[in-house]
Amino acid sequence: MPLQLDFFEPASSGQAPDRMIRLRGFLERVLHLAEQQVLPLLPLQHRVVVAVGVDPARTIRETGIGARAWAADRIDVWIDPAHPWVEAAGEEELIAMLAHELHHCARWTRPGYGLTLGEALVSEGLACVFETAFRGGVPPFWARALDACELAEVEATARRRLDARDYDHRSWFFGAPERGLPRHAGYSLGFELVARHVRASGRTAAQLVHVPSSAFWALQPAMAAA
Repeated sequence: MPLQLDFFEPASSGQAPDRMIRLRGFLERVLHLAEQQVLPLLPLQHRVVVAVGVDPARTIRETGIGARAWAADRIDVWIDPAHPWVEAAGEEELIAMLAHELHHCARWTRPGYGLTLGEALVSEGLACVFETAFRGGVPPFWARALDACELAEVEATARRRLDARDYDHRSWFFGAPERGLPRHAGYSLGFELVARHVRASGRTAAQLVHVPSSAFWALQPAMAAA
């Protein structure tokens, strides 16, 4: 089940031809590595289209790369080719991000990404734990953005709204300090929740990809603030 590379229309306009040639070659290499290293670990049954656009505004500012899995068969990737991190460590970064998004693709088939806050936290936590193996065992910075006290406070807030469908996704995952939600609070809480489950169950994030979010919340007591 290969990954299919595609480009958004903006990616081919306004860019120097030689830059696009280098970018295509870079992406083809990374997708080939992902097919070899990531896909065998996940229960994916469909071809996945990886659509790429050049749009610095939609990337993570520290890395120059951003991505999102919209469904079981579609990942969108945005790149800032001028970002120094893309040149320095872009291949490693993109493989890890693809691992994250491909885990989402596998989860989209069953039980789905989720509509509630509790479901989204688990889906993101699972993907963060899974991608950590492709970062040499070091979690991404967005999965370790909070200290123990902050995690306990955010978890207490989340547990009061686990079934909420009207939660503000951007605030939970990208920050709303005025609401007590630091940047990357959702990623860090999800990672901690799933990491606890992995330690307790002995199962990997890939093996847990189809487990409902309720299983992660039901078996674990809330963290106590220090």
